[in-house]
Amino acid sequence: MEKEQQQRIDAAAEQFVDAVKTSYQAVAKRGEEAQELNAELTQQFFNNVNERLRTHAEENRQLTQELADQSQRQQEAGKQIAQESVGAYMDFMNSVFSFSQGAAQEGAKKTK
Repeated sequence: MEKEQQQRIDAAAEQFVDAVKTSYQAVAKRGEEAQELNAELTQQFFNNVNERLRTHAEENRQLTQELADQSQRQQEAGKQIAQESVGAYMDFMNSVFSFSQGAAQEGAKKTK
């Protein structure tokens, strides 16, 4: 009888050990799954951040290029305005000079 009781105790202890082992295995498996999911989420997060940074960098590059182009056009327009202003001033000065020369010639003709 003592032997039977010992066998029942051993069987119960074995069942308990199996239950604890199964429980720990389930917890460990859940831990691994959670770790894998966290790794995937972290990877996705950094991929999204990286892609957004890349997109913003490209947009900034394009904006910088547009500003540089606009600055170039402004410089060219300023040059054109300066050249036209100088040309108009030269035409004005030539006309004043021509007028004064013509007036001087007319005056000389009248005095003769």
